[in-house]
Amino acid sequence: MHHNDISQKLQYDFGLKPVVATEIEFYLHDVALKLTQAEVISLIESKCKEADLLLACAEAERGPDQYEVSLLPSADIDRIAKDTERFKVLMTETFAPYGIRADFAAKPFKDAPGSGLHVHVHLEDGQGKNVFFREEEVFSPMLLNAIGGLLVLMNPCMPIFAPTEKSYERFLHTANDYLICPTAANLPLTVSWGTNNRTVAVRLPSKPADNKHIEHRVSGSDADVAAVIAAILAGIHYGLSQKYDPGAPVYGDASLAQYRLPKLAVSLEEARGYMKECKALENYSGFAEAVS
Repeated sequence: MHHNDISQKLQYDFGLKPVVATEIEFYLHDVALKLTQAEVISLIESKCKEADLLLACAEAERGPDQYEVSLLPSADIDRIAKDTERFKVLMTETFAPYGIRADFAAKPFKDAPGSGLHVHVHLEDGQGKNVFFREEEVFSPMLLNAIGGLLVLMNPCMPIFAPTEKSYERFLHTANDYLICPTAANLPLTVSWGTNNRTVAVRLPSKPADNKHIEHRVSGSDADVAAVIAAILAGIHYGLSQKYDPGAPVYGDASLAQYRLPKLAVSLEEARGYMKECKALENYSGFAEAVS
């Protein structure tokens, strides 16, 4: 199923319109030998402007020669998906003349952080009001139900979020990962949610009331952006349809055994097993074709 189809289902069934943004991490091999960080960021920004991409910001990331770009939120989901994919091509074309390779693999280096594709989404009603509100520890029912659906479909959609066997190397940590970032390199390993917690799969960033949104943190940069967005919107639709309760948020490191949380699939074979067994995905045709 295409993300536009699920957007239409959200509109038809609930009168709600999704608004989506993306963040994508990538490596520029040996860039530090040729360009400064400021020069890299300036080059990224100028090329994105020339290409009319919905760029919000570009910045250096935790890994050596690793960068992250954020695209602005938009209700034009087709454009967000295409702009994110166009960005991958644009970076290859931009840095090749410098002898620098842009790498969107999920885990290019064993001893450095992997590269993720984070998707931000909220829903707006007919008046343009964000229905994903939160005041102190009171969350809107629709926000909770949406999170619940995302958690139910998390492992069944892992073949989309991590589409190749090598994609799962991103979820394997080394000692160096923990030196760079003590909280498991800011990477989700469990089916989990929380507020301003970078170890969970579904995070609610600290934002002003009119900018509350879900951040889905599981996908690697090697994933198909349109398919990832479709899977996320399907999870949200399913959660709203079934009024799923996501349970309590996790405030500590969600990978710790004390929380007793289900683990994310650790191989493509395991992920495909989850997808095959998931009856809920029968409501959303096309997912089997996405990984065939």
